[in-house]
This record gives sequence, structure tokens and C-alpha cells, in this order.
Amino acid sequence: SSSVSDDSHCSVTSNIAQQAVVAFVAVAIAGCSASQTEPVAIEAPSVTTVPERGDETSSSAPETEPSSSTTTNVPPSSVSDESTDDTDSGDVVVEATFSSAVAPVMSNNCGSCHNPGGPGSVHWNLSEARDVSENAQFIRAALLSGYMPPWPASNLGVAYKNSFAIEDEALAPIIEWIDNGAVLDVDPTTPVIGGRSVRIEDPDLVVPPTEPYDNESGRFDDYRCLVYYPKIERTSWLRKLQFIPDQTEVVHHALGYLVPASQIEAARQRDLDDPGSGWECFGGTGLAEDTYLVGWAPGQLPLEYPEGTGLAIEPGDFFVVQVHYHYEIAVDPDASWLEIDVEPATSDLEPISITRYLTPAEIPCSTDEEGPLCDRDVIANLRRVEFGQLPADFINASCGVTPASFAHMTDGVAWSSCDRVVQEPGEIVSVLGHMHDLGAQYRMTLNPGTDREEILLDIPDWDYDWQYSYRPVETIELQIGDVLRFECTWERSRRDPNLAPAYVLWSYGSDDEMCFSSVTTRPLK
Repeated sequence: SSSVSDDSHCSVTSNIAQQAVVAFVAVAIAGCSASQTEPVAIEAPSVTTVPERGDETSSSAPETEPSSSTTTNVPPSSVSDESTDDTDSGDVVVEATFSSAVAPVMSNNCGSCHNPGGPGSVHWNLSEARDVSENAQFIRAALLSGYMPPWPASNLGVAYKNSFAIEDEALAPIIEWIDNGAVLDVDPTTPVIGGRSVRIEDPDLVVPPTEPYDNESGRFDDYRCLVYYPKIERTSWLRKLQFIPDQTEVVHHALGYLVPASQIEAARQRDLDDPGSGWECFGGTGLAEDTYLVGWAPGQLPLEYPEGTGLAIEPGDFFVVQVHYHYEIAVDPDASWLEIDVEPATSDLEPISITRYLTPAEIPCSTDEEGPLCDRDVIANLRRVEFGQLPADFINASCGVTPASFAHMTDGVAWSSCDRVVQEPGEIVSVLGHMHDLGAQYRMTLNPGTDREEILLDIPDWDYDWQYSYRPVETIELQIGDVLRFECTWERSRRDPNLAPAYVLWSYGSDDEMCFSSVTTRPLK
């Protein structure tokens, strides 16, 4: 659980309300900076209008008629029998081979994670050609189900750099090769080397946590804020950043924040008050100021700002990383670390801006659920006691809705949307969406309903385990007055069945929900 995005400070509503949310929403509103934008109130629809994606080839605005069924991943159509229907009888059919059809994809799309030492190697090690052949049926099932390689974004959105997705025309020959016996046409020991760099080469700084964490809380799902002091001695530009998991068996995901030196005493006090390294945290650091930088999940590539850009970092600034540990097994204390590249402030770089946008999350119990926790007031009071305040009410107000706007969503599916008017121009570097486990669909759209509409990010089947920053291939500029629409859909069927029925709203616990977005920009040329 946790938010994603970043920027400076926002002035959408009163400073008092803003500061309250900033402290507990991982400064989610702080991300609204001057570019956070004024909200445009919209009427919440009765059912989800993030529709089923029956036609993935269209880039136009989707129909908004309600759909009662759930979007699921479908194996690519190119692996069906139709893929050979157009073959002329006179054509020579070339049988797919490992070297021609399989090795390039394994290298480019799989090797960077599954080579020895990669984040996915603990689950499946891809070192040599025989590793592919011996695990061919496992690979076939993972590819056809869409489980691997992980790339949740659909083709409705713009094209992205560094996509792990395997296109249909590349997938079909791999399946053919497997179905024909997965025979190797190379030496079985031929190395399969990842074609992408998954580490920062020769980083300027390697920063360990203040001390390793040893699951002192005893929690099975443990959310921990760990502190990292980079010891920057002069104003610098942050150019690259990467979180490196130590105990990969239990490090589920992580979210990194840059925190100003003014918060160092508050961070130390939180550390002292909570046994073990760091402190328990949900939805952000819990500090009064922070800037979201990076999200890590298995396979995530290093954060690298575009050439000629950077994020300013001052002496005394430090990092806080919220790590989600999933303790299925006992492991040694975790000392996951950061690798960083910086440039001196004398470099003539353009500043990066990271703007966070919050959209309401209100998910009533369905008609077949009942219990005291299905009362929103009960849940709201519990969250106020646990976290000190309730961001849901502020977020609702900023988008012009109330809990009553969602009260009719009792069929197990809830939907939320919010439009924001861009107030600061910039060229998009990356976009990101974030929800928790009930998340089903996510969409971010630029200038919806106009002839300039572009779907910046569409995730038709949300998976909490795979949260990426998506970097558009083409130049996309945000101008003052442009509108960004954020849409999230949740399904109660995804909720842990062992939990008591409960109203779910925007808050910081892992069983609460969020609809959180970030847009990273650089100045317009």
C-alpha cells in the first residue's frame, strides 16, 4: 500500500486542510504543487464507466456504457489457428527455432529479471538455453495466461519505452517452438543474457539503511519505513536512483521518498518510538514533508531522468523507503540498499517536477454483505483513531463528491473519477497509477471527450504486484488549461475472504483503498 507520485506543495484548498493530508497521505496533496490543478466536479456514475476492452486496437475514446462483467486478460489472438490462415500454398513455411524465435525474446523481455542476481531469479533462473527448454511448458503457461512477462498496461494507451510486453507476432513462434518439442538448435550451455540494464553501472553512492530490519513487528504483511542517509555535502542533481532488495524472498515492493533535512528529527523520533529499524507506515512516510521518487517491484528498471534533467537534492536531505515485507518464510535481517547517481549543481540541468493527483475511493458493502463495519461512519472513526485523520473526506471534497455519491454502488463494483485542470505546463516524462488489492481497472486520460484526447495509461486488469512508471515514447506536452481525468474501479470479489465485511474507503491501511496518480514532467522546450 502506498501512494505514488510527487511534486512540491499544493494550494487547492486551505492550508490547514492541506497540511493535515500532507502528513499522512505521503504528502499526496503536497504533490499537488502549483501544478496540482483545480478540481472539476463531476457526477459519479451509477456503475463503472471504465468499460470492458473488447477492441484493443482502437485508440479513440472508449464507450462509457456500463458493463456488468469483469475485464480479464485474454491470450493473444495471434496464437490461434487463424494465424496461419493467410499462408499461400506456394510459401515456404519456416519452422520456429530457439535461436531465431525464442532467444531474442528471452534476452530482451525475460533475461534482465531472471538472469542470476536479477529480481526474478529466485523464482526462476534463466542462465542458459537449456533453462528455457527444460521449463518450456511452465513458460508456455506463463506467456499464454499473461502472467509473464508482467506488463499490465493495455494497447489503448500511448506507446511506452522499455515495455516488457511480448507482441503477438513474437509470441506465436515461441508457442510453436514449445509445441514442437522445445528442441534446441544451439549448445544447451549457450548463455541467455538480458538485453537491458537492470542496474546502475558504477553508481556514485551506495546507501545502506540506518540498520537492517528483522521483522521486529512480527507482522506477516509488514509495511516499514526505512531511513537512508546519502551524506550529500553540497547541492546536487539527482539523476538516477535504484532500490536493490536484499532478502528478495520477502521484499514484496517498495516506494522511495526524498525528505528534506528539516524532517530529520521527526524521522529519528519515529525510529526511536518503534522497535527495530525505521517505523511502521502506510500510504507514505507519515512525515510532514516528502517527495515521492520511485516505486520498486520485481523487474522494475532503475529510475533515470531524461538527459539534461534532474531533481535537486540539498545537503542533509535523506531518503525514506517504505518497504512491504511479506514474511512467508524466515530470513536474515533485510538490508536492502539504494544506488544513486548525482551531478553537481553547477550542471545546467532542467528540474523534474512530479505532481500527485488523488481521486476518491468509496466502496460500500454489497447487498449480500452485512455487519457493523459496513457502516461508513464506523470505519471512518476507526481510521481517524488509527491514523489521526481521514484523507477520504478531503479528497471527496476536492473532486466535488460526497459518500452519498457512491451509496448506490452495492453490486460489488465501485467506480470513481476526477478531472483536474493542468495549471503548470510540461513535457510528460512518466505516468503512474496506484491502487490496493481491490483495484480492478485504472485509466488516465488527457483532454477526455475532445479531439485531442489521449489515453495516457490504461490498465484493464489491475495487479497490485506490478506497479510501473510508464514512459511515453512520443513527446506529450501538458498545457495550461488541459484536463487530466483519473478513473479507478474496484471489485469487492478481490477482497480477502477471511476479512469481515467492511466499507472500504481512501486510507492508509493495506485493507483500505486508494486511487492515486502521478505525472512526472520536465519544462517545455
